[in-house]
Amino acid sequence: MGGAEDLARRTAEELASRGVSVTALTTRALDHYTWRNHYPACGSVLNGVDVLRFDADTRIGEPEVQKAAAAIERGGEVSEEDQRAWLSGVISSDGLLEHLRSEGAGYSHLIFLPYLFGTTFLGSAIRPDSSYIIPCLHDEPFAHLPLVLSMLRNVKGLMFNSPGERRLAGRLLGLEDPGPVVGMGFKPQAGDPAAFRDRTPVRGDFVLYAGRREAGKNTPLLIDYFRRFAAEQPGRAALVLMGAGEVSVPGDSSHLIIDVGRVTEQQKWDGYSAASVFCQPSVNESLSIVLLESWLAGKPALVHRDCEVTREHAAASGGGLAFRDYDEFAAALDLLLEDKALAAAMGEAGRAYVSREYNWDSVVTRLYDALGVRNP
Repeated sequence: MGGAEDLARRTAEELASRGVSVTALTTRALDHYTWRNHYPACGSVLNGVDVLRFDADTRIGEPEVQKAAAAIERGGEVSEEDQRAWLSGVISSDGLLEHLRSEGAGYSHLIFLPYLFGTTFLGSAIRPDSSYIIPCLHDEPFAHLPLVLSMLRNVKGLMFNSPGERRLAGRLLGLEDPGPVVGMGFKPQAGDPAAFRDRTPVRGDFVLYAGRREAGKNTPLLIDYFRRFAAEQPGRAALVLMGAGEVSVPGDSSHLIIDVGRVTEQQKWDGYSAASVFCQPSVNESLSIVLLESWLAGKPALVHRDCEVTREHAAASGGGLAFRDYDEFAAALDLLLEDKALAAAMGEAGRAYVSREYNWDSVVTRLYDALGVRNP
């Protein structure tokens, strides 16, 4: 359900559709909450991509790994022992690593993502001369670890999702040119607003959030801000949340904040098409797939000013407004709900931006350039 996983899947499928032989090496885990092995271990073909799944190995609940995580999150100097305990303990796969050791020479290029997991940290070290990393970096304590920076320096190349992520990598690594921006391609999908409203009690204007519901994505902040806005302007709009993860909606707001949980791809686009405004409150993004998708659906956006990546998307596209505190959030939301012409113009500007910068032909060309291969 995460952005890095979605990026991997869509890129692999796009390359396969263009006749490239692609194999996805992954684990049997269903999600990043439990890492419980769920999918069968046998190989399969999904949308043209050969998929090999291996047992997920995690020690995330062990005291040593918990101690390491706490030390890293406190900041400051972290011992190499604690760094290694976290990077190899959060999630890895002995079977996947053994496959890379025994069969890795058969792959022309090995692309790992995201940076934080043991599958990337341990896997990219097996054949660094043919390994590339799409780090999906956030400015967080884990990204500053010396072992992480060493890993990023030692592979064949790095590829980034946005200029903001690339600049962050340059600052962390002390490099003027840490690697190219490749990004991800998007294809618009038709949504049915009537179908969305038939499935929910929402009838008037509403703000949409799509993605993981967790503190790391700032969804508790969005809920708090929207409750204050709704108290100040009763009946003005509702808030709809869709995606994975637990969410706590206070009882007195359950008629205004609608949680639809996990949805299908079509239902997600139905939600985009029905929404009045899309809000991405996260400050930890390397691309923000849902933001770009909402723009393809022609919706204006609200983004957090402290996220360099989404703030720059909004400024470059003209497709949204940024907020840092509640007053800025309320003023921006009030403007977009009040001025329908402005909201529509911003949505169209966002659509043009994504269509221009994140179409698959452009992305695949940049990917081939980054890998040093000729575009077939």
